Amino acid sequence: MQHAIDINGKKIRPASSGQIAFCGFCGEKVRGRCGEINIWHWQHINKVDCDSWKEGETEWHRAWKSRFPFDWQETIIIKNGEKHIADIFTDEGLVIEFQNSAISPSTIAEREKFYGKMIWVINAESFKNNLVTENVSEKHLAEIEKKYAVKRIHLKKYDSISLESIKKKPNLRTAEIQILIDNLNMLESVTAPFTIYNKNAHTFAEQIINIWQNDNLSVDPSLIKIITDDALISKNAFLRLRGDFKLNNYHLDLPGKTSSEIEQLYLERKNLLAQRESLKALLFEELKSVASKYLNLEGEITHLKNVLSFLNIEKDASDKELQNLKAEIDYYINTNLQILEDAYIEEKNNNIKDKDKLNFIWKRERKSWLTASAQIYFDLGDGRLLYKHSDNKVIYITLSDFISRFNPADS
Repeated sequence: MQHAIDINGKKIRPASSGQIAFCGFCGEKVRGRCGEINIWHWQHINKVDCDSWKEGETEWHRAWKSRFPFDWQETIIIKNGEKHIADIFTDEGLVIEFQNSAISPSTIAEREKFYGKMIWVINAESFKNNLVTENVSEKHLAEIEKKYAVKRIHLKKYDSISLESIKKKPNLRTAEIQILIDNLNMLESVTAPFTIYNKNAHTFAEQIINIWQNDNLSVDPSLIKIITDDALISKNAFLRLRGDFKLNNYHLDLPGKTSSEIEQLYLERKNLLAQRESLKALLFEELKSVASKYLNLEGEITHLKNVLSFLNIEKDASDKELQNLKAEIDYYINTNLQILEDAYIEEKNNNIKDKDKLNFIWKRERKSWLTASAQIYFDLGDGRLLYKHSDNKVIYITLSDFISRFNPADS
């Protein structure tokens, strides 16, 4: 440790080898160690049980602590009659723990619970070659460009100029009409199940929830694909609650219960109702979103019908009729091209924003750190750290950036 308490109760650093002071945690005597190689520090004169959380301090620990203000270092924190020494305790109430050796998941959880607001800095120099990173930003950007290029080509396929060209080639015209009819039938089959709900997402969500709340869970088979959509993440929990309600009712109907047992069952029912209402609101929005995704195909259906009408229209049709069809077709295409462009720009910008985030693989991973909920920084020992995001991606940051991030006064 780098600090001790002198006879006046003042926190001090060692000034010379052999200097005597007292451990601020356990109160036992410590002696100054002030050589020419290692950072000057204190050492207990006798082997004692000090803070059980403190591993054998290394030069790595001392070097890290010395980068922060004196008053932040080796701070004793007391909570609920328990006390431990935080490596660094900032003015913002953040604990920074420097971990050199492997520790268990239970130890990680115990420390995170005690300190609350904290981060970990792990000495990764010995296993940094197992931390594999890959920059996939450029690859993702190329995929985005390709995806939207295909969508633009698909959307422009039936603009009025292209349709005029198709009409002049009878064989091509016949083939395109058949393709359009097939696509139209497919889209209409997808949206047809919503007809009984007036093709309204709100009505659909409301009625599906009513069905799932009641004993009869049967839903129109044509809706199976829709109600099993991955976006309905609250569905299973909502249906499990239905089972809990049935079980609660079953126990309430059983004879011979005491008033205390009945009261407990009604309390359980009240909690179940509160959970159901909360889940119902989430599920309602999810169902609406899924339904809207399918009902948005109505615009494409109308567009395909207009395209078919244009290709099928007779030569003697009025010029006004042709112009109206052309206008509707091109308006649909231009509107959706703008929507497509907005989506493309947003996705591209998100990719650029995260360009410094790298894919991360930890070969022979120390699995105990999978349980950590606090932020983790890997010290690579070369003036850089790897910060691990919650999405399991990482970014490189310099040592000076790390220090200035948590100690702005030093920047």
